[in-house]
Amino acid sequence: MKPASKFSPYSRAAFLRSVAAKNRSMAERLCVLLEAAFAPADIQIYSGFPIVVRDMEWIAGFAMRAGGPVAYCCSPGTLAEMGAQLKPYMSGKSCVAVKPRKGESVEVVLALVARAFATAAKHGGVISKTDLRTRDAARKKAAAKPSATRAASKKQAPSSKRAAPAKTKERSASRPRA
Repeated sequence: MKPASKFSPYSRAAFLRSVAAKNRSMAERLCVLLEAAFAPADIQIYSGFPIVVRDMEWIAGFAMRAGGPVAYCCSPGTLAEMGAQLKPYMSGKSCVAVKPRKGESVEVVLALVARAFATAAKHGGVISKTDLRTRDAARKKAAAKPSATRAASKKQAPSSKRAAPAKTKERSASRPRA
């Protein structure tokens, strides 16, 4: 996962104050869609944009970019279910440009993003290989802690096989050579 210092608690009002006035209306609409799909407590601000991360898996979010707003549909389940519908708007593996195509209104795109967020809420997200290893190692360590404590309390005496070579060496050193 990215450094924890880049995450901060989500507050719609605080986030909207950070958005340029000309983009604020669209940002507020996207906040409403994200909050409709996820509990506000699940939403965090990462480097200035709202994102939902569960158990180190990136699920959904959006960012206000210079070229226009971009919704993030990071859930493989969402991409499997809605990939054909999302494809015309995709600008990356999980980036959905919130820009209407010719003859469409922005309402059509926002409805699609709303369905994508709702679908993502039902599924897990994506995680980098490095973060996956970190998470799995932490889980393994947490699961092993109780058994490691039991093993430490039941230390066994050294086996007789380990002690025997030392005695043999002492005898061979004290015997005279022929």
